[in-house]
Amino acid sequence: DAVLLPPDDMEMSPTMAPPTMDIVEIAQSDPDTFSTLVTLLSTAGLVETLQGDGPFTVFAPTDDAFTAIAEALGAVSADVDAVTNVLLYHVLSGKVLSTDLMDGMMAETLQGANVTISFDGDVVMINDATVTMADVMATNGVIHVIDAVLLPPDDMEMSPTMAPPTMDIVEIAQSDPDTFSTLVTLLSTAGLVETLQGDGPFTVFAPTDDAFTAIAEALGAVSADVDAVTNVLLYHVLSGKVLSTDLMDGMMVETLQGANVTISIDGDVV
Repeated sequence: DAVLLPPDDMEMSPTMAPPTMDIVEIAQSDPDTFSTLVTLLSTAGLVETLQGDGPFTVFAPTDDAFTAIAEALGAVSADVDAVTNVLLYHVLSGKVLSTDLMDGMMAETLQGANVTISFDGDVVMINDATVTMADVMATNGVIHVIDAVLLPPDDMEMSPTMAPPTMDIVEIAQSDPDTFSTLVTLLSTAGLVETLQGDGPFTVFAPTDDAFTAIAEALGAVSADVDAVTNVLLYHVLSGKVLSTDLMDGMMVETLQGANVTISIDGDVV
């Protein structure tokens, strides 16, 4: 019910050099740790995917982790679909840093099923795997090294009452002009219609027309400045599909604008 305004200045750590390798290149650069992962990514045809723009978050099992399930791995290694299924269960859409993780958080993987985050003191668990090294930054996301292979559930539960969506994000907004006419107009002004009709997935915090009316004076001052409009709109968009059940009180999430939004929960109000 309100428009989110990004902070004027984004803080950058002066000591953190920008990454120079993508997710696959980082794995390839450490064959003592990730040789099995690199081999399986090639088998599954996922190398090009994880060298794409992303961003992605990868929970990367070590060679020791794969050795621990060698028998099961050998049984499925010739089944490309099975290998792909397992590997995609280690990947999230969007860059999720260790500081974004919350105890009890559930995150949807590219495989479709959720992984569950849990904390035990300073130890972070992804399902039953321990994060042994966090926040290995890549040009297209982040890697968290884990000591066990994550195995997706055999059967993914689907709600029998939930029909699959038939419209993309922009089409949903366009279909409700009484609520989102200003948003639709500004998306067109900013040249973001095609972006938000892309594959994504995206999460959009969509202000209503009433929300824009509440800042009409400020909106009028920037509406002719396409860069300013784009900046504000991208502050309402996350990379990846984040459901309400994924949100946690105090959680901070990076937007496509680059700055974070902060989630707070007060009873049933988010």
